[in-house]
Amino acid sequence: MTDDEFQLQVEAFIARHGLSPTTFGLWAMNDSRFVFDLRRGRSCSLATVGKIYRFMAEYEQKQEAKRLRRLHENQQAVSR
Repeated sequence: MTDDEFQLQVEAFIARHGLSPTTFGLWAMNDSRFVFDLRRGRSCSLATVGKIYRFMAEYEQKQEAKRLRRLHENQQAVSR
């Protein structure tokens, strides 16, 4: 995977979840400049790339769990 491909995946994740670059950087890396640095050509170590992928996977799992909980709550409310 190239740096450009990695950046595109990060940018797609940010857009899909409506996160700001600053928020993503803080939550994923505790670095508010992380995405901005990527945009300026920052290269990441394999360890950093792994950390970002783990963050994105965990975030998506949590969002899906929230979505399913809301769906279940809505179904419960309708059936009452």
